[in-house]
Amino acid sequence: MITFEAKIKDRIVRMYAGYPMKNAAGAIFKTLTQICNETDADIFNDKFVMNFGWSFFFMSERKDDNGNVFYVVQSSDYRKNPMTDKTDDITLSLLAQNMQVETVRVANVQPEAATFKDTILVLKEAMNASDVYMNRTEPAKAGDSGWYFGLLNDPNEENHKSDDYVRLPSYELFKFRSEAIRVLEMPVGTVAVFHDNAMTALVDGEDKPLKFTTEEERKVAAEKSRAEFEAEVAAAKARAEQAKADTQVADETKKD
Repeated sequence: MITFEAKIKDRIVRMYAGYPMKNAAGAIFKTLTQICNETDADIFNDKFVMNFGWSFFFMSERKDDNGNVFYVVQSSDYRKNPMTDKTDDITLSLLAQNMQVETVRVANVQPEAATFKDTILVLKEAMNASDVYMNRTEPAKAGDSGWYFGLLNDPNEENHKSDDYVRLPSYELFKFRSEAIRVLEMPVGTVAVFHDNAMTALVDGEDKPLKFTTEEERKVAAEKSRAEFEAEVAAAKARAEQAKADTQVADETKKD
């Protein structure tokens, strides 16, 4: 587990994740700092809730082995029931943030908000199918994302009955098509096509193709990001060890 740490209003704040998602963690730290600096909100309590993009984040007070107080940023727990459960491991929330920010940026469109609680209409038959698509229309009401998840080239599209569909909160996509999480903040009119768990096409409301990164491109970028992060950590450790060595030399010099 990787620890990200920042000082906000003289308080130590930490985040824990399984991957070196420095940019995503940094964006959350920056927003928390802005909330503290620009409002009178007290974020350092267990009642604090921040809706950041698709996810919700919370603050939990802790103490280290020496009794020093620090704070942990938690998120909704998608591995359990995110409507009620929280977790220190915010990996999935940071992944969702990275996926959605990247998709919007590469497609060069303005994002339209959605949260993990917002529902999508799902054709049950499509949940285990290889070739599917997602289409976003205007939300019908509050709490509706506007997204539909269905079969690509569905021969029975005009004959489905209401029992053929189920309305699910969008976080359920983690369970049967995790790659679809990345398009949830794309604007109304967007259509995304998937083969198994890989996105194969992305178009706007006028059927114009939109750019998106391939799985291979993301792997290369992730490997580069991890290498840069590991090099940064190694450099920080080397500086700390050098500072310790310098202090020891200085102490020995004073003794002489």
